[in-house]
Amino acid sequence: MTPNSAPQIAEIVTFSLNEGVSDADYLALSEATKDYVTGAAGFVTRQLSKSEDGIWTDYIVWDSMENAQEAAKGFMEQAFAPALVGAINAETMTLRHQKICW
Repeated sequence: MTPNSAPQIAEIVTFSLNEGVSDADYLALSEATKDYVTGAAGFVTRQLSKSEDGIWTDYIVWDSMENAQEAAKGFMEQAFAPALVGAINAETMTLRHQKICW
């Protein structure tokens, strides 16, 4: 980031899966989101990880908060959204946006 440039934004979503949803099931559901996310305006990079205790982290970098918010709005309107959201334990999910500082 240069001194006069706007900061990139990290979108960080952590969650666990609902009982009965396997890792393979969730990875297949996530794969269905790839074209939408990577094709969205302002997309920079994305990683999906899982810790030993079963907590998943979806980490997406956007070029601006505006593009992150637009992508999020459109995401929920996609055909894949109900199945993906249905696999996630809503009580465990957190979503935050953070300015990338370094």
